[in-house]
Amino acid sequence: MLSALILRRPFLLLSAAVLLVAFSPATGSELPWIEHRVQCGECGDSIAETYGVSLTTIERANEISFKDSPPAAGEKLLIPRTDGDLVFTMAEVHARRRGESFAASISREQTTRVELPAPVKRSPARQSDHFLRPVAGKISSPWGMRRGRLHDGVDIPAPLGTPILAARTGKVIFSGNLHGYGRTVTLDHGDGVRTRYSHNSANLVKVGDLVQQGQPLAKVGRTGRATCTHVHFSVIIDGKTVNPEKYLR
Repeated sequence: MLSALILRRPFLLLSAAVLLVAFSPATGSELPWIEHRVQCGECGDSIAETYGVSLTTIERANEISFKDSPPAAGEKLLIPRTDGDLVFTMAEVHARRRGESFAASISREQTTRVELPAPVKRSPARQSDHFLRPVAGKISSPWGMRRGRLHDGVDIPAPLGTPILAARTGKVIFSGNLHGYGRTVTLDHGDGVRTRYSHNSANLVKVGDLVQQGQPLAKVGRTGRATCTHVHFSVIIDGKTVNPEKYLR
């Protein structure tokens, strides 16, 4: 329940403070949030990727830091539907759910608003210096819709233990197990660009490491939902996966 989150983090109830905006009274029946219950082993980056918003947006909306004090499994987070929204205080959200009006009683002078910057629209062409192929070989399964679901990367088969190379210089922001993907490494290349390498038999890097293009960061495996040894390679731009074949050499 939202009340549990509020009791756990009472500082969220800032006196008449509006943290984030843009909610139309005309559509007040739908809150600008999605509730997410944290699963065991989940990290902030995987949650952000699931909902297509930035980690910063989630942290600001819930007044937390995944690095300093990550939420426990079972805890509920409020995920803004889009980056750049301004959302109401927890008290306002709670009041809306009861069908009450809370903001109307707050004077303009008493209200403080903090606006999240809208995500910068980037041109993929501007940032698309070709990426190094993580392993040699042909793509066995392309990016795209598959049986009604998005296959969010490309699969490249390779023998067990083959070194997986960094497609581009970047910083390790995730190295661990990801539900369905098995052992996974995610690199942040800056400018809103990330790459993800999954189903690994072993990860060779840890969070915070800086890796160079072509540096081994994992070994090919079949962990997670995988039927053969391969690397599942994803390119993520501004929180959304794109077709890696547009960027691979």
